[in-house]
Formats: sequence, C-alpha cells, structure tokens
Amino acid sequence: MKRVLIALAVLLALLITPVVVMFAMVFGAVAPLEADLDLPNGARLVKDGYVNIGVLPAGDGAVALIDAGNDATGAALLAELKRKNLETSAVKAIFFTHGHPDHIAASHLFKDAQVLVLPGDVALAQGSGRSKGPLPSRFDIPPEKLAKVTRPLADGETVDIGPLAVKVYAVPGHTAGSAAYLSGGVLYLGDSASASKEGTVIGAPWVFTDDQAENRASVVALAKRLKAEGAVVTKVVFSHSAPLDGDAALMAYDGSR
Repeated sequence: MKRVLIALAVLLALLITPVVVMFAMVFGAVAPLEADLDLPNGARLVKDGYVNIGVLPAGDGAVALIDAGNDATGAALLAELKRKNLETSAVKAIFFTHGHPDHIAASHLFKDAQVLVLPGDVALAQGSGRSKGPLPSRFDIPPEKLAKVTRPLADGETVDIGPLAVKVYAVPGHTAGSAAYLSGGVLYLGDSASASKEGTVIGAPWVFTDDQAENRASVVALAKRLKAEGAVVTKVVFSHSAPLDGDAALMAYDGSR
C-alpha cells in the first residue's frame, strides 16, 4: 500500500508540476493588481482572485460590469455592491471581454442585467462552443458558470446604460469574440493584453489563446484605431494585471511580445 501511495504521489507531482511552471511563466511577467482600485469617473476595479472586474456607475443606484469574474458565487462583486449600498438588481448590463469561464461566472446572479458580448463568443459563453486555445480547448465551461447572452454586440457601436456610454472594439485573437471597451476615458482590454512589470504592454499568452498572431495584430490595430479616432484614454485596464496610466504604452506596442 505504501508503494502504491508513493507512486500515486509521484504521478500527481508529475501532472501538477508542468501546470505550476506554465502558470508561473505566464503570470510571472505581469504587474499584479494587489487590491481593489478606484478608476476615473467613479468606476472601480474589483479583484476576484486572479481576475479583475470593472464596476462602472450608470446613474442613480445603477452600475454596469465589465466581466463577471471567476467565482460563480460572486462574492467579490456582491461585497462591492454592498459597499455601495446596492442590490443585485442595480446591475443593468454586463459586458464580457470574452467568453472564458473566469470572466462570466457570476453573470447568472444579476437577473435584471443585459448580458452582452461580440458574436464570436456567444456560443462559448453559453456553453455550446469551445475555445481553440491549447488549454481552454480541452475543457468545457462548468455548468454553474455558464452565461445567458441577451444580445450580441457590434464592433464600433456605443451602448448607453443610463448616462453611461460604453464603446465596443473588436480585438479577435485571444478568442474569436474578444472585445475591448472604452468608457469614461478607461479602456478595458480583458485578456487581450496585460501590463508587464516594466510598464509595457504584452499580448495574450499563447497557452490560453486561439491565435496569438491575430491577438497581437489586433492590439496593434486597436491602438492605431484609437489614435485615428482621437479617443481619450486616461487609463488602460487589464484582466490579469495592474492597469497602466495613459495610453503611451499601448501606442508603443508593436506586437513583438
């Protein structure tokens, strides 16, 4: 029996060690978000474990969310709503940056909210499709984390939630329907990029990404598009790293990393 247990322990270590090393390589280069953070124009970045959620004011007693986190119980989101003296009914819209399970898990808690995502990720978020990335392609989304999309978004549209305006930008590559959102001078990039410890922009890691080359090209194209539009970006927010002030690092990104 002792030999069997030792053999099982060795096998488990062999299975776990590559995963630990892989995650260390992927996330070790990014600048971590240490705690919840206030953003411009009354928005707030809420830390749900290793993923960040945007909470945006949308008028008296109303908010919109950028993503819905990894925790299906929504503990971090519910705590933020309580801090604001709001109920779940205050959430009027949820904008998914993409359909991976660590970004959609708590959406089912907000029955009064529109749930919005670009067409390429509708099936993924609802569980009838699967990512193509090396790791996500191997797993289905757990049933408790599935979302029900109320309508697909269109690239370039602006969605108004009360006085809040959210502009939609398609940035395919990490997933087919990955999106960035610009609202109140804050650009929410989801997993399409992160901030490095040196303060530069880096693209999505290959192991979680459908098409890394497309992802990097999309981020470069987004920067050019924002510049051409004269968009004001005072903060760039990412899902798995600390944000960056201004848009200089994004404008300098050349897609090489």
